[in-house]
Amino acid sequence: RTGVGELYPEAQAHTRVPAGHPEGYLEAFANIYRNFAICLQARLEGRQPDPLYTDFPTVDDGVRGMQFIYKVVESSNSDQKWTPF
Repeated sequence: RTGVGELYPEAQAHTRVPAGHPEGYLEAFANIYRNFAICLQARLEGRQPDPLYTDFPTVDDGVRGMQFIYKVVESSNSDQKWTPF
């Protein structure tokens, strides 16, 4: 169901639709939530998560994203051409 067998294990683990079908926005978020849930379950069971599934945003990533949005709004309200980030 999920693509072709020639993919690396990392790619195969994150492919959700058959070959030839586009993967997009929904699948990207589904992978993030799935990976987080797999890692959370491993931690709850006292195990180290499989590194294959540790590809999801951290709190630091979220803070940086919010800083970016703040700067976008600041830039929009400014007469300057560039706003330092």
